[in-house]
Amino acid sequence: MAFGSGVACYFALPVEPPVWIGAAALASVVAACWLLRGRDLLLAGAVLLAAAAAGFLAGQVRTMQIDGRMLPAPIERALFVGVIDQIELQPAGQRVTLRAVDIKDQPRAATPARIRVKTVVAQPELRIGQKVGGVATLSAPAGPAEPGAFNFRRQAFFDDLGATGFGYGRLKILKEPEDGRFNGITTAIADRIHATRAAIAQRIRSQLPEATGAIAIALTVGDQTALRAADLNAMRDSGLAHLLSISGLHIAIAAGLFFFGLRFALAFVPWVALRYPVKKWAAALAILAAVLYAGLAGWTPPTQRSLVMWGMVFLAIILDRSPISLQLVAWAAALILVFQPETLLGASFQMSFAAVFALVVVFDKLGPWFAARRQAWGEGASWDAKLFAIFGNALLWLATTVITSFIAGLATLPFALFHFDRLSSYGVFANAVAVPLTAFWIMPTAALSLLLMPFGLEGWALQAMGWGCDLLLWVAHWVADWPGAIAVLPSMPGLVLPLVAIGLLWLGMARGRWRALGAVGVAVAIASAWMVPRPDILVSPSGKLVAFRTPDGDLLLSSNRAERLVRETWLRRNGQVRFDDIGDLDGAETWIRCNEVTCDYQGRVRVLLAGAPAPCGESALVIVPRAVAVGCPEVTIDQADLAARGAHAIYLKANEIEIVEAASLIGQRPWALPSLAVDDLGSDQ
Repeated sequence: MAFGSGVACYFALPVEPPVWIGAAALASVVAACWLLRGRDLLLAGAVLLAAAAAGFLAGQVRTMQIDGRMLPAPIERALFVGVIDQIELQPAGQRVTLRAVDIKDQPRAATPARIRVKTVVAQPELRIGQKVGGVATLSAPAGPAEPGAFNFRRQAFFDDLGATGFGYGRLKILKEPEDGRFNGITTAIADRIHATRAAIAQRIRSQLPEATGAIAIALTVGDQTALRAADLNAMRDSGLAHLLSISGLHIAIAAGLFFFGLRFALAFVPWVALRYPVKKWAAALAILAAVLYAGLAGWTPPTQRSLVMWGMVFLAIILDRSPISLQLVAWAAALILVFQPETLLGASFQMSFAAVFALVVVFDKLGPWFAARRQAWGEGASWDAKLFAIFGNALLWLATTVITSFIAGLATLPFALFHFDRLSSYGVFANAVAVPLTAFWIMPTAALSLLLMPFGLEGWALQAMGWGCDLLLWVAHWVADWPGAIAVLPSMPGLVLPLVAIGLLWLGMARGRWRALGAVGVAVAIASAWMVPRPDILVSPSGKLVAFRTPDGDLLLSSNRAERLVRETWLRRNGQVRFDDIGDLDGAETWIRCNEVTCDYQGRVRVLLAGAPAPCGESALVIVPRAVAVGCPEVTIDQADLAARGAHAIYLKANEIEIVEAASLIGQRPWALPSLAVDDLGSDQ
């Protein structure tokens, strides 16, 4: 906990700290620990401070390891070449990530190390390691859609991704991979893994229908890009989206199938079973199976976390220790934060560890009761006692599944609300059906198809997996169509996350009546969503979209087509599902007056919607999102401000107008927004 707090302090700073400060702080506190030995209470506090300093230093070291080069300005029709690092299939086309990139007329020092290009044409002939060329519109990863929203640019920084864009036409293969000469063992292994994943995805796609194959690909190799928007939304609305991300459940199923299968097989050989520790053998080989499956899943952060946790579970079995404990959760979190401290800020890390923590705490109490029931029901030797034991154990298994889904959903609820601003009302019911379906049908057939794929015999196993995927999709759409399946609420303030984390930890670790204080803290954090003031006007970073707050609290948009992702983010953070645009105004509104080129809001703000010159008027604030303001009042936001400071939020108060920019909340960090000139913004196309 202290180590994670140090990581959080590093990322919360408004400026990048000096490189020496983390090491100096750690050395100072370690020296204090040495001086305080023998004074238990003071020593405990010093040790926690040392752990926090180590977390701070881990964040600094990780940031210094990243190249971090991002495209300084958008480029239209950029001619590029690069080596294929990753291929992701999509419903229409593909998304290709390239390394060792060269961009025509771009200085080497300003060329990103990696770029990602989306094309509308799928090319099955592409392979990992090929050198390709093409033409694309490229730009640096975008900043937050509004001040305080998720910063995609920071995520791209730690992925070492410096530009994204849309390609024109097909990518041209310039050079095939050189199998005889590698730039490094790590690169060669990564290329082989990526190539295997791509080949598996292509094989599945060729044998299963589009929607079915997309689900099968996501569950097999962790690639969700082929999913249709309708299916992905249904999985989210039904509370089943976690099944699409290769994480704890999938690693547990894959490694568990191998562990129990191998142990069961060895038990059929009495000479081996009676002389050797076959349980430990199975656990050791299950670790290897989990590593191989994690490689096929793409080594995503959720996969790595799950691999660490389940690796420690099997290691505990080998060492004759309890495989499930809070120590396991703590060690897994610490190991991940040491090497990837930035994952602390992500929803995946927070939700997965919240769910695991809660399940360990709850089943530490309920586990003995379930074990006693299973033992009592299995003691009878008569046929009716055995029948009762079968049905009783089935009910226990169903109860365990429901309790697991309920506890995991309850523990992750505050984090889901913070990051996604929505709640799946029937997630417990959907998971009670979908999790057993995934565990006992889809994943075993997926494992069988992978084993048969090298021999070309996977057809029947893939078809069986496809039936399970079809049933999973049917459950998702069925539950998502129920009335009230989704509840939305406004965005929460940033302080909610530490408050929720402390409350959850207090609930799980405190004793006696004081434990209830943790629930109070979590409830207050959720209630804060309705206490945070929302901006009256929002302006997107490109200036193509503006939102006005209506008297009933909804957002009225300047366009119903521009900036789809920005629009969805604004509506989601406002707790809003449907929206109107200025074309729906009837002219009778007193709070806003709009024509083809301007909108006057609340009599205090004028927004010039067109790029052509227009009169600024005498409003207290003038917003010129599509051009440079000339001859306007001093308090003006124009295209130059948006280019330099990102999205803007405007709050109209009684005696003043407060302007908040995305750049001011990010601060002077390596992933901060670039200060672009207006000429660098590119066209509206």
